[in-house]
Amino acid sequence: MSTQATAAEWIEAIAGKAFLPVPVVQEVLDRHAVEPQSTLPRRKSLRIRSVTLEGVKEGTVADGPFGRTFTFGPGLWAIVSDQNFRGKSTLLGVIQGGIRGDIHERVKPDVWRWLSKAEVVFEANGIGHRLLVTKDAGDPDKGAAGSFSREQDGGWFTLYEGTVGKPLERAVEDAMLAEFGFARFHAHNEKDGSHTHGWPVIASALFVDGPGKAVFGELLVDAIPLRLLQMFMGLPWVSTYTAAATALRRLRATKAERPTASRGLGNRLRTSLDAVDASLSSARGRVRPGPDRAVLRATMLEQDRRLLALRERVEETRQEAVRVDRQLQGATTLLLETRRALQQLRDERAAGLVLRTLRPVCCPSCDAGIDHDRHSRADEGSTCALCGTRQAPDEDEDALRLEELQRDVDDVEANVAELSAQATEAQASQRGTEAELSKAIEASRATEAALRAKGSADLEMEIRGLEAQREQLLALIAAEEEEEEKEEAAAAGAHDEAVLQTAEEVTKDLYDGLAREILADVSREITTLSRSFGVQNIESMDWGTGGAMRIVQGKAPTSFGRLSAGENLRVRIAAALAVIEVARQRMYGRHPGLLVLDSPGAQEMAPADFAALLSRVHEAIQSAGDIQIIVGARADSTLLDVVPCDHVTHAQGERFLF
Repeated sequence: MSTQATAAEWIEAIAGKAFLPVPVVQEVLDRHAVEPQSTLPRRKSLRIRSVTLEGVKEGTVADGPFGRTFTFGPGLWAIVSDQNFRGKSTLLGVIQGGIRGDIHERVKPDVWRWLSKAEVVFEANGIGHRLLVTKDAGDPDKGAAGSFSREQDGGWFTLYEGTVGKPLERAVEDAMLAEFGFARFHAHNEKDGSHTHGWPVIASALFVDGPGKAVFGELLVDAIPLRLLQMFMGLPWVSTYTAAATALRRLRATKAERPTASRGLGNRLRTSLDAVDASLSSARGRVRPGPDRAVLRATMLEQDRRLLALRERVEETRQEAVRVDRQLQGATTLLLETRRALQQLRDERAAGLVLRTLRPVCCPSCDAGIDHDRHSRADEGSTCALCGTRQAPDEDEDALRLEELQRDVDDVEANVAELSAQATEAQASQRGTEAELSKAIEASRATEAALRAKGSADLEMEIRGLEAQREQLLALIAAEEEEEEKEEAAAAGAHDEAVLQTAEEVTKDLYDGLAREILADVSREITTLSRSFGVQNIESMDWGTGGAMRIVQGKAPTSFGRLSAGENLRVRIAAALAVIEVARQRMYGRHPGLLVLDSPGAQEMAPADFAALLSRVHEAIQSAGDIQIIVGARADSTLLDVVPCDHVTHAQGERFLF
């Protein structure tokens, strides 16, 4: 069957080979989401427009604020420096993070600390997109703000705004998959089960930053390099084949995991349930009239809670009674002292008054007589008849002190009376709470005694055990019925495995011939490029439809995984360029035409080999004007001779790129 077969012809081929009606085949394929994809895709494009970095450097020879925008366009672009560690890999990492949505994961922690803004603007099929990350310069935390926008009507339409991380990455992934017409491809293996690969895995094939385990992309699992190659080359029916193969593996894994139901198990379980029901009815019939033990246990729990609350209340009333009693004792002591002071002052004042009312008839010193009129005149002048001293008025200081002390006594007496009432009330509350606690303790002991009654406890335990057996049997019967339903469903879908296996075979036949042709073209191109890049003694490189690359080097068979680090890097670059070149030659495919190479001259690549690499890169760009390749490397005359002057960003001497 030709690769240009229609969807109807494809389904008819499956039905004919599986000996099943077309409606049955269609129903199985729909249930497992296997859809035909037979058209050749149109070419796609991804271009970096600009990268803007702002922040404040710390810990370098050029500390301080920085802000720079790097602009790019179609063609070959170079980011070079005379010294290492001048920001080349950081800039390339920001580019990669910009189109994947994970800039915060692509920048070293010390450089991330410097940044306050990182912006990447790129075109996807001619439509501008912008990823912007902002944070405080000097902040090492990754809690930065991110936004992702699409160009629309001369402005930016926001697709996502929030924190950086998985939500931002998912927003970028959804937009890129929709823009390029890619679909997340499903896989199933014994280690991870069913899982999905999306835009991050696809975008990884656009970057080569050193030796790796995979010829194409970053991952080896699930034959990712081959599937990426097929996706970028735009092979028809590949997505359909992948969906059918994944569904078939998932179905077989599910069958292997499902245990075989024991025949007659459901009947045996139901017989056991009938026996337990009979025993349970007999046990319940032997229950003698009396208190319900379940009610008693519930009552016991409620009484325990009440006892706990009453004990807390008793303790509170005791503490309150002690507190009031202490205050009463203090007030009583103060009252006694105040009364004592008042009485003493009264006594002293009374003694003075007695002495002042005396009328002596002679001088106590010389016995000379004193005229009675002298006392009268002294009283009139408020002087002493004996010594002539001026006397104070009746309302003297002692009278004022008496009044103050009397007021103090009255206040303290009122306070004592109030505290006495409070003490009486607190003691009554304490006695009442203690009495209530005693009654609650007696009630709890009575309930406990009722629960300890002989005979009913054993019968209750028997009933509880039978009820537990009944519940367990019901659960087993329900599980058995569910398993029977699964078996019935499996019987209803008995044709699924046959249909999926046939769909896998028919679909593979549709594209296998074209796939072999394209893989042969890619293999030849990789071989040619690898030789020109300095991989020694390469005789042939064959990328088979199974995903493995067979290599003959120096008349000895080897594999990609056994190449040296330098050979590994050269072959990876050759593979990336070969895919672009073969897609250009065949005039179709979905490779977006972006390739970023970080330090391709590393791994002891000779200047001549590096020149050959750059020459082939330049040829690829001249052959297709819509390709964009960005190279980061140490400044070298070989590189500078190939790249146009206005396409070079050069950090000369000790300078940094930003």
